[in-house]
Amino acid sequence: MDRRTIASYWAAVIFVISIAFIGAATMIWQDYHSRMNAASQDAMNLARALAEHTTQIFVSLDALSRAVVEDSTNPIVSRDMLSEVLTRRAKAEPAATAIAIVDKVGHVVASNVLTYPVGLDMSADTSFKILSTEPGLARYVSPPYQTEFGGRKDWSGWTMNYARKIPSEDGSFNGFILIVVDGPFLYGFYNTLQEESGRVVGLVGQDGIVRASNVTEVIGRNLSVLAQTVIRNGGGIVVRPSARTGIERIFAYSKSSAAPLLAYVGVPTGPIYRAWLTASGIIVTALLALFAALVALGIILGKYIKNRASLMSSTLDIARERQEREFLESILNTGGALVAVTDAQGRFVVANSAFREIFQLEKVQPAAADAGTNPLEYALGYELQSIIDRLPYQTNRNVVSRSGQKRELSWTVTPIRTNDGSIKNLVAIGFDITERRAAELAIYQSGKMITLGEMATGIAHEINQPLATITMALDNLRERIKRGNAEPDFVDTNLQLVSEQIERTAAIVGHMRIYGHRTDGRAHPLDPARAIDGALSLAQTQIENSGIKIIKNYKLGQFQILGDLTLLEQILLNILLNARDAILEKPSLVNAVSESNEWIEVSIADGKHPHMIEISITDSGPGIAPANLDRLFEPFFTTKPIGSGTGLGLSLSYGMARDLGGSIEARNTGSGAEFRILMREYESAESDEQLSMN
Repeated sequence: MDRRTIASYWAAVIFVISIAFIGAATMIWQDYHSRMNAASQDAMNLARALAEHTTQIFVSLDALSRAVVEDSTNPIVSRDMLSEVLTRRAKAEPAATAIAIVDKVGHVVASNVLTYPVGLDMSADTSFKILSTEPGLARYVSPPYQTEFGGRKDWSGWTMNYARKIPSEDGSFNGFILIVVDGPFLYGFYNTLQEESGRVVGLVGQDGIVRASNVTEVIGRNLSVLAQTVIRNGGGIVVRPSARTGIERIFAYSKSSAAPLLAYVGVPTGPIYRAWLTASGIIVTALLALFAALVALGIILGKYIKNRASLMSSTLDIARERQEREFLESILNTGGALVAVTDAQGRFVVANSAFREIFQLEKVQPAAADAGTNPLEYALGYELQSIIDRLPYQTNRNVVSRSGQKRELSWTVTPIRTNDGSIKNLVAIGFDITERRAAELAIYQSGKMITLGEMATGIAHEINQPLATITMALDNLRERIKRGNAEPDFVDTNLQLVSEQIERTAAIVGHMRIYGHRTDGRAHPLDPARAIDGALSLAQTQIENSGIKIIKNYKLGQFQILGDLTLLEQILLNILLNARDAILEKPSLVNAVSESNEWIEVSIADGKHPHMIEISITDSGPGIAPANLDRLFEPFFTTKPIGSGTGLGLSLSYGMARDLGGSIEARNTGSGAEFRILMREYESAESDEQLSMN
């Protein structure tokens, strides 16, 4: 129900925000177009007013030019008086400064100003060239140019010419009327329109050249590239950068009906954009405020529902945990097992009475805190991470009970996991195996005696060799003494030989005594190379006498492990003797032992698992049948003929390795079989602490 409520709320929020977003986007879009259209319309209205003003001026100039044409074609006065007529007409028209009549060959025939004296050759003038070469053109407005004629303070010095063709009776070119537009009259009007707020105004011809402007710097420039289309179309609106500053403006063009000129007005878009962005920012801010309010309300609603559900869940969890604790305690307090449940960090959650009796639980946690470890590490004697890495974890530990008795406990640690696979709790179950352990050690001792019995013939032969050497050396000495020629060097050499053979015999017998000694099965730091050398001291001669080479791939002092020297030697002896027997069973060795190239290799290396050392024994035998690989370590399982083996060697070896915190693995290689003995690595101070607790 809570999930549906939250989902419904957020669906409504998405719907509202979507509608608000669409509405805001529409308003912003419409506002943009409204502002741009309003600015464009204002610019166009002013451009039309300027075009009307231009039309009025050029209507006057057009009427004046027609009158002068009439004066030149139907004179009412003599030609000598035409200049006087032109003077009177120029004074009557404020838009005209000077008037000149030019004949068809380009000579001035009448003028009211000295700038264009009678007889002046104007055949090179642009107006003459255009009107004389374009039959359909009746009038022409020249590009602007600078002049000092008729100047005054409020005038920029720019002016232009207005020319009208004088047609002959057949319509051909018969000269033209040149009228110099009064600069102050025309340009003074634009000069009064200052560049207010970035606004520009002016006149541009259909050839793209600016004739007039309130910005004198652009007069005379060609804008055909920038506004070619709108000029060709006779007016319109275009948004483009300014020719002078590059500032973007809305330009409105309106064509004069009396001249080939277009009035233009340019309004900068920057203020329009800023005003539009300000208004849009207010809309967006309001939209964001609405969104933030809805999200905040949704978060508050979600927290309320979550807290309500959490409170209910916590209440149910407390009740469930109380029931589980009571149920666990009722189970744990039955039977003789030691049971404790910890959290993922090894802190005790619950423990039964048997566990409390052995460990005095009320002292374990404070002691563990003082030692810098957690309670489970303190109780089991191993690092928590090492336990977690090898779950389910099994180990043995020796403890002293409250009564002062030494007890050996077998521990199994298993995890309780959450749905995502992480560890929620650790369950440690221990059993008192003191009596069983004593029985196992007795079996191990019996196994050693059996191994010594099986090796008795070989060991006796190995002892007989130094004894025979001693006897021979003593006989030689006695014979020399009888003959009286026992030189000191000869005597010293033989006595040295006797001493060496006695030491050899003593070492063999001494190691047999050590090997036969009953062990307590506890782990101690030791060099695995010593255990290999000890096992080989008993078996190497017998193996080599069988035509099998021993390859040693290890060094003394290279590794340190936790183990029992005697038990490890017994494991190694069992595997070495099994390897020898397997090689001797190969058909190729029958009646050809002395010529064989068989071998057994012993090596030590770091194990694949962290903090483990691996002792490998590889042989050149026939390997292990795949069907037997899973049964190798079963009690009484043997592949030897009846009467040749008990089937307990590998089974006992597996148990010994397990008791020492290690394991044994077997596999086939390309050349024979390989047995790997995995033992825990000795790690100085930390391992010393574990040993002291054991």
